[in-house]
Amino acid sequence: MRCAVRLCRGTAASAGPSRSLSSSASSRSETTATTTTPQARLRFAPSPTGYLHLGGLRTALFNHLYARKLKGKWILRIEDTDQNRYVPGAVEALQRTLEWAKLDYDEGPGRQGAAHGPYVQSERLDIYQRYADRLLQSGKAYRDFRAEVAQDVHAPKSKGIPLREHYLPPDEDEARRLIREGKPFVVRLKAETDAISHQDLVYGDIHFPADPNRAGTEDPILMKSSGWPTYHLANVIDDHEMGITHVLRGEEWLPSLPKHLWLYRALGLEPPKFAHLPLLVNPDGSKLSKRMGDVRVEDYMAKGLEPEALNNFVALMGYNHIAARSDAKEEGSHSNFEVMSMHEMIEGFDIANVSHSRAAVDLSKLYFLNGRHMALKLDDGEGGGQRELVDKVKPLLAAEFPEVQEMADERLVELLQITKGTSPTYLDFTHSVQPLLRVPTWTSSSSLSLFRSTSAISMHYAVCIEQLLSLLRHLPSDAESGPIAQEDASKLLKDLAKSVAESLHAPRDERQELVEQGGKRAARKRANVMLPIRFALTARDKGPTLAEIISWLGKQGCIDRLEMALKVYNENGLA
Repeated sequence: MRCAVRLCRGTAASAGPSRSLSSSASSRSETTATTTTPQARLRFAPSPTGYLHLGGLRTALFNHLYARKLKGKWILRIEDTDQNRYVPGAVEALQRTLEWAKLDYDEGPGRQGAAHGPYVQSERLDIYQRYADRLLQSGKAYRDFRAEVAQDVHAPKSKGIPLREHYLPPDEDEARRLIREGKPFVVRLKAETDAISHQDLVYGDIHFPADPNRAGTEDPILMKSSGWPTYHLANVIDDHEMGITHVLRGEEWLPSLPKHLWLYRALGLEPPKFAHLPLLVNPDGSKLSKRMGDVRVEDYMAKGLEPEALNNFVALMGYNHIAARSDAKEEGSHSNFEVMSMHEMIEGFDIANVSHSRAAVDLSKLYFLNGRHMALKLDDGEGGGQRELVDKVKPLLAAEFPEVQEMADERLVELLQITKGTSPTYLDFTHSVQPLLRVPTWTSSSSLSLFRSTSAISMHYAVCIEQLLSLLRHLPSDAESGPIAQEDASKLLKDLAKSVAESLHAPRDERQELVEQGGKRAARKRANVMLPIRFALTARDKGPTLAEIISWLGKQGCIDRLEMALKVYNENGLA
């Protein structure tokens, strides 16, 4: 449709500037919407043409957040009027994904007792026909008995948009005759030529200028010759019939807004409040696509992402979370202030904080958030988060480490707490816990390469092991079995640093640096002691803190590994 769009608060609809939180923006907040009568009702209305993408998840989430903030409801509606693109199983996959994301719609397919159903458009054809007849009778629409030249790619074009010749529809008697003869037709809405202005909850005042040439050349199709409605008719009718008060949808639907407003006017209906959400894009600004990374929610489910993390991630895209939280402040690219529970997102949600700017997908932030949400679950012993994570992780670990099956939950939680920092997702715990549950292989190619390429490991390797063995053997006898308290493990490492320095006859100032807590030089000195011990206990150079490792393995576990590591070193000449 050849409608130039003027956004009175920004530039082009496709790439408007980010909106500052000025007084004009504040006036569009949900405070006004909370006075809406009747109860606020929102909807998420995907087409069953494939799997749910990140953009769709964000739209569903924003509908959920806004509905809950307004103490209203949101519904799931399946818009399947384009049967050529229908994918079998897509509806069921969509419902599974929403359930996984914990986005509990109030009405929709499969929900009992819903008063506005059916919620699948292919089951509502008689309703659309009734409204089409109403428009025909009022003279707001007409039957077009020509071929659907508006869809013809060979039609003449102006500025890339197909043009149609002016069409004089037949009178009612002629129309009946053509129908009796079986002549196919479409039903078109008479396009308005006047200017249209509309207040969008995100973009502010949107203006579509008048166009006297629009009449007769841009009349949108409402009913196809097959008897099925187009998206535009079904969408508007369903929003009215289902009592929708707020429509949150992607900015790609902005060009369709005039058609929808014409329809509301033609039917004498009050339109809902519209909020058009900025698109999600790749880091380079291009359209979100599989080529640049995963776009389907199911891909992230398969990778072990927590639903809370993915919701949190998409909630931040195109949304000013700093303005939404009074306690928040800028803290670089990844901030703990960005970590929000569903309750916090609902309480802080304000439609005025949605930006005009398109949002780039930053996967590093997603994995940062996932780590934080896993940590929150591990700490959530009372609310069920810990139980949920343990139930997911335990079978995975038990398949690799059978002893985990008999491990007490408290002990397993301790193991997960130790390794959470090295586990981007719950699927990664199998790799992260391995050095704590299995004796390492110091002679593997990767271990040998690490040993020989890291001077901080190899320089004083044997000395560090011997000194720690000596300290461990002098621990009280009641520490023979079971873990070592972490504070005791930390003290042990401090004593180790001092002992190694003395055994190497280091100058007094260097010995002091080894036990100091600050300074880059002191840190490098300590690495020459700590890295050899880390390698001896795990055959790795990264992982949980050394105090956590020693605490978990316990006195005898550490002694056994250190003795084996030293034996392998002496027998195989690792240096």
